[in-house]
Amino acid sequence: MRERVENLYRQGRRHEMAGEVEPARRYLEEALAGAEDAGLEDMLLRIRSILGVVSHKEGNLAETRLHLEVALELALARADLMAEAYVRQELGFLLLGEGRPDESRSEFLRALALAPAVGIVNLTGNALSGLGVAALAVDRAADAVPLLLGALGIRTEIDDFEQQHVDLVHLARAASQLGQHEIAAGVAGFLVRSPETSKGMYAHDRRAFDALVATVPTNAAITSFAEARSAVAALVSP
Repeated sequence: MRERVENLYRQGRRHEMAGEVEPARRYLEEALAGAEDAGLEDMLLRIRSILGVVSHKEGNLAETRLHLEVALELALARADLMAEAYVRQELGFLLLGEGRPDESRSEFLRALALAPAVGIVNLTGNALSGLGVAALAVDRAADAVPLLLGALGIRTEIDDFEQQHVDLVHLARAASQLGQHEIAAGVAGFLVRSPETSKGMYAHDRRAFDALVATVPTNAAITSFAEARSAVAALVSP
């Protein structure tokens, strides 16, 4: 049974990473049923965590919370710090989607504190990004910029192009809030032209991006990640 559950989980995870949420859910729910029947708690933790991500990508926040809360309970019971960090970051993103940025900040700070112990650098990137988005939600763009630039630097280092798009969305928002409209427009124009922009987004990211492109022109000439990163780096220049 374990082999079958692990195979179903791998297939579901593969579809989730490709942004194919419908087949991801199908495989993962079958894996969940098998893991519950066999009492495979380690697999239940992994499956619930990814089903939380899939549900969030589908915009089903109630189901997202259900999966993530069960996953967190399992992670704490097993003293699994890596799983706890991942679940807390996803709870942070869920709270952003629910319009609760102050509460999300607490989860991102916990994930950030756990990141060095588990040795996964993108946990730090995700937590910094979430903290930056939470700051933007309460109109603290100046505080958001260094957090988002830190996240973008990590994504650049590990060639995570999907999440670079997301970080650039929020850095363009910060630029707009700070009155740096040329930077905001240039980065927004680059993102509009990239077919990869929406792949890593949750609904709150898409709403933020839609609001941005509704308020700035998107015909600027930024044509690469390097140019976009250089543009937003100027947000902290003296």
